[in-house]
Parts: sequence; structure tokens; C-alpha cells
Amino acid sequence: MSATAVLTRREFTIASLMLATAACGTSTPRSPQGSSVLRMGTYWPPVSLNPAKAGGESSYYLSPAYEPLIYRAPDGTYQPRLANSWRYLGTGNKAFEITLRQGVTFSDGSPVNADAVKASIEYFRKAAGQAAAFLAPVTEITVVGPSTLQLRLSEPHPRMPTLFTQDFLAGNVISPAGIASPELLATQSFGAGPYVLVPAETVANDHYTYTPNPSYWNGKGRHYEKITIKVLPNENTALAALKTGQVDVIAGSYAIADGAKSAGMRITTSPNIVMGIQLNDREGTLSPPLKDIRVRQALNFAVDRVKITKALLGEYGIPVDQPSAPGEDGYRQPFYYHDPGRAAAMLADAGYPNGFELPVVIPSTPAFPAEMAQAIAAELERVKVRLKITTREPASAATELTKFPASSMGWGVLPAYFMGRGLWLRDAIGMNPFHSSDPMLEDLDRQAAAADETARPNLDKQIIGRVVELAWFLPVCLSPVFLFYRDTVAIDAVAGKPFPSVVSWHPAG
Repeated sequence: MSATAVLTRREFTIASLMLATAACGTSTPRSPQGSSVLRMGTYWPPVSLNPAKAGGESSYYLSPAYEPLIYRAPDGTYQPRLANSWRYLGTGNKAFEITLRQGVTFSDGSPVNADAVKASIEYFRKAAGQAAAFLAPVTEITVVGPSTLQLRLSEPHPRMPTLFTQDFLAGNVISPAGIASPELLATQSFGAGPYVLVPAETVANDHYTYTPNPSYWNGKGRHYEKITIKVLPNENTALAALKTGQVDVIAGSYAIADGAKSAGMRITTSPNIVMGIQLNDREGTLSPPLKDIRVRQALNFAVDRVKITKALLGEYGIPVDQPSAPGEDGYRQPFYYHDPGRAAAMLADAGYPNGFELPVVIPSTPAFPAEMAQAIAAELERVKVRLKITTREPASAATELTKFPASSMGWGVLPAYFMGRGLWLRDAIGMNPFHSSDPMLEDLDRQAAAADETARPNLDKQIIGRVVELAWFLPVCLSPVFLFYRDTVAIDAVAGKPFPSVVSWHPAG
């Protein structure tokens, strides 16, 4: 695996959150209340409006203006967008071909052709954004016709179609005019999506306004005459704005779920954030007990995932012992169950009948509530393992992982191929700070990367199974991300799947 493909901890988390978006739609604008404006509130301002330098929190802001090559539908299927078709060439997943829809133009009037898409992908590869890491295996892009291009890869990459959906920013094609003037990408849009950003009606970090792109190829797929996105960093303020009708949809957390429910708002969730503790020091450099697999497994048996999930997330959480989710290719039956007696016996067999102290660093952010670490600590205390919790600012917590044997776990579910590169392979520096390596895991990853669609699901399951068996992590639950909305809006989310894109939401009725 190329070292250039490594994701930082922040990049991997943001990339995971990108699975909350998509683009679709077939109806014309309409509303039972006569409104043609969709007003959204979210607590994250965009890191950048330049798709090649943005992170996952920018997805809501980019989706209206940038059409992806491939569309991930709410049910998880892939459908044509700017690309009419796509395929791997030969075997081994080292060459990929894209054929574009003809007659499509960017909002600036220039054609969406193979040369433009090649230039966009190359710009993404060279930019400092999160998508560059995912594109690292691409070594050569060849235009073989006005609407066809081929990508050659340095190593097998089985998820190229996923990479070019709206879930990963590389699918958002930028026009040649935007690439030629990258400084303008921060304040204007240069895509082929259904809308364009209106700079005169936009104030950075406060609100963003989009109006129809007159050149959009699929007018029936546009449901509103205007989209506004308001930055509302306080969740209670956001909920108040939703209740009073100032906005139609807000993104939020379980902290305001009961309030939204009691106010009669609609709620949809996507359970894709795995929360728990990472046992990073697998060679026992800082914490000798963690070198023993029996100790790491004992910690997993000691925790009552059902109790913690119910206490912290109520009806919205799902107890899990693995970095996958029900319905994903890699998901397998639970390996660990709550058995503190077995955990204590395993610790005694490993030479720790009186337990040990385990330092853990967590970020001071609502994304990983301190209550989660405290709940895990209470469970481990029953088997005499004392969790010593240190809280740091998020940036410091991410850079001090080698100073602590354990850290918080709060990242989104992705296909096993992407999670391996962010979490458990030897070169996954961002989330594997001690460079742990397992020959069986590395070999399974190589097999899965080169496998076809028929063989890969079973290999993915073996990969997740090996990760769980090694007990490098102590997952507790899948925490959902939320959308709260008024009954004038239809979001058409599919249970257990990432959210549809904002451009697919439409008036209810």
C-alpha cells in the first residue's frame, strides 16, 4: 500500500461523515404550501467551497452546485449522473473506464467532456483536500475519446465507483474555468449541478444561497427555486429556528432528538458513527498489558454494550462490537457478549488478576461525549481495569495519540477497503499511530482489493472478523447522525443507509 494514501484522523472522520449525502429526484418543483425555497440549518460551516480542498462537512454546501459522476441512490445502488457508464478493464481492479453523458455543460457553459473530467481529477489529486488521499493510486489518466477516459492504478482499488459518487468529493467535477482560477472556487461555484452559488446573497460562515443553474441537464430533477443553508452552531438555537419555521430542515444530534420529537418534527437517522475506545498500543510500548490479545479481548467482554447504548442514545443507538454496520458487506455476527466473569478470568490468565490502569485521551467535543468514556470506565472498573481519562482540545487529541495507549473511537462506517486504509493497515498512520500490523489482515486486504464483486463480500467479512478477533478496538455502539425537519419537506431516506443529498429533498405531498 502506498504511503501517500494515508488519511489523517480528522480526514478519515470527515470522509466517513460524507456518507450522509446523495443526489436524486424526478419531480418538478411543487409545495402544498406554495413555497419554492428549501431552508436548511446546520452546525458546520464549510472548511472550503473548493471541492478539492473541502472536507465532509462541506457536502451540504457543495451538493447543490456540483453534479457527481456517479449517483449513490438512497437504497445504496449506483446510478448514472455525469457518467453514463463505468467499468473495470481486465482483472485485478487496476484499470477503470468512465464514459460520460453527452451534451452536458457546466454552469459557465463549457462542455463536460473527457478532457474536462481528466483535468478535474488531476486537480483533486494535487490539491490538499481529503479526496487526494483516495486518488493516490491513480497514476495515469488517458482520454480515449471525447466522452471516454481511462484511469490506470498503481495498486488494486475495488471502490472506484464509490469514489466518484457524491459521497466522496472527487466525484464533484469542477469546470476548467474554476481550475484555471482556483482562488475563485472559494466564493463561486464552477460545477454542473442543478444550482449555482449566489455570492451577493452569501456571507461566509453565516449563510449560503443557491439559485437554479439554467444550463442544468436534468431540469425535472430540481425541486426548488432556491436553497438557503444557514450556519447554526448551537443545537438549541437550531431547534428553535425549526420550530418557528425559520428553517425547514436542521442537522443535529441525539441531544435535541426528544425536543424535536415532542414538537412534532419529523426525524430521520443514519446509524453510521462507531463510538468506543481504540486500543492503539498493541505492542505494549506504553501499556504492557495491551500486548496480550487476551487482555484486549477481556476488555471487550467486560463492557455491557446494550446498557451503555440504551443509557446514552435511547432508541436511536445500535450496540456493536465491530467497525461495521448491519447491511454492510463486512458485517458479521457479534463475537463479544457481556461476560465480566469471563473477562476477569482472561485477565487473570494473562497475569493481571488485579487489573491495571489504562490511560486514554478523548477530545473535548460533543462528537465524542465524555459520558461515553465514563460509561466504559464504569464497566471496566468491574474487572479492576481503571480507565484514566485525559481530555484535550480536538486538534491536540489527534496529534497526541502516540502519548497514550488508548484513545476515543468516533468514526463513520465505510466500505472495508477504505476503513483499512484509515484504521488498521500498517500504513494507516492517522488512526494506527503505533503502526500495528497483522500478516493475516494485510493478506486479506490484498485479496479483497483485487477481487471481483462476487468474491469481495466474503473477504470483507473475513477482514472485519479478523479485526474483531485481534481486539484492536473496543467498539460500543453505532451512534446515528440526525436530520430533523418539518412536514412540508420529504427527504425519502432509507433506514440504515446514508442520507440522500440535499438536492434530492422535495416538497411533501
